[in-house]
Amino acid sequence: MNVPEVNRFITVVGLLLFTALSSFLSDKEKLKYSQSPTVAGDNNQDQTYVIVHIDTLSGDSLYLVKTKESIPLHYFKNITTEVCFDNECRLLNITVYWNITGRYLGFELPDGEFLSKHDHEPFSSNEYERLNDLLADPTLPLGEISFAKLIETPETQADSVDGVSGATTEDVTKIVVKGAAYTTYTLWNIVHGPTRDLVAGLTEKQLSPDLIDLILKSPDIDDRVWALDRISQITALNPKLTSTLLDIISGDDFFLTYSVINAIKASHLNSYTLQFALFSIYKEADHSIKRMIVAKLMEAPYLSAELTSTSRNLLGKLNGKQLGDILKLYTMHSIDDLETYKSVAEILKNENRFISRQAFKFLKESNISDREIVALLDNYEHGE
Repeated sequence: MNVPEVNRFITVVGLLLFTALSSFLSDKEKLKYSQSPTVAGDNNQDQTYVIVHIDTLSGDSLYLVKTKESIPLHYFKNITTEVCFDNECRLLNITVYWNITGRYLGFELPDGEFLSKHDHEPFSSNEYERLNDLLADPTLPLGEISFAKLIETPETQADSVDGVSGATTEDVTKIVVKGAAYTTYTLWNIVHGPTRDLVAGLTEKQLSPDLIDLILKSPDIDDRVWALDRISQITALNPKLTSTLLDIISGDDFFLTYSVINAIKASHLNSYTLQFALFSIYKEADHSIKRMIVAKLMEAPYLSAELTSTSRNLLGKLNGKQLGDILKLYTMHSIDDLETYKSVAEILKNENRFISRQAFKFLKESNISDREIVALLDNYEHGE
């Protein structure tokens, strides 16, 4: 092969290698790590994003991603900042994601970008996963102290490259990526800083019964509690949200059940449908939930006739404390119809004196004029 042919061969091979490398780099996926989303969105073709806030100091824009039906899915911000320590700096170019309640959702690096440790050593897959897990933990103490106090000062300049490789205390190594303490610290404070509260506030302005219902179906319990804490902002509960709340109350998670019952406001109980549905759970609920249901119904502006009728049918099956709670509920709402009085009077025949005494006290304080019930009260009183 003569020289021109050799040069031509080298050129062709070089072009082929360049093409192959370019193809590899273009097909290489971005580095992206994420947590469970709050709301499952449509495919990307049906998603749009809009700028919802611009930081006047940094110029960074916060974006909201939503479906074509304008259901908010998540927020993201492209962040470019320097990670500096001991006069050494590295550029941090990263996109951070928050879910619609302000919970950390994940991060993504642009094509060709990577996070590095000391001596510019790239993160391993395990270290990216650890960083993702650390950023998802809002309980870490990384926002309570300065980075200078977070790590030990290296003895010599050579011991530290850029603040991510400085010697760290044994306790700190448990809450940072090894060799990347400052990167971990910086990102955690971005994730759990003012933007988190901004995101939550923006979502609050969009709250509706349907959106709260979607958030309550989140796989993350913090999302569900976040939604329950904000139900008071909804004037009226629609049937779908009411059904979801009742499903939670009927479940076996006491904390969520407690949260739902507390989240229901007096104004919501203007609906006799909600009243009746709430009390329909009473029969199968445990003792503590029974008491909470009755206490919540005490707050209702009125007690529906349907609920009163249903509760009357349970009176003879209740223990003394439960009966006392229901009778207090009747008193609170001035339930004074003859049918209710007759049902309570039947309990005077109960052999358990604690139970029957509850009924006697309620009827005596009601100043009943019905002759039959008055006679039953006299017989009960004289029989003691």
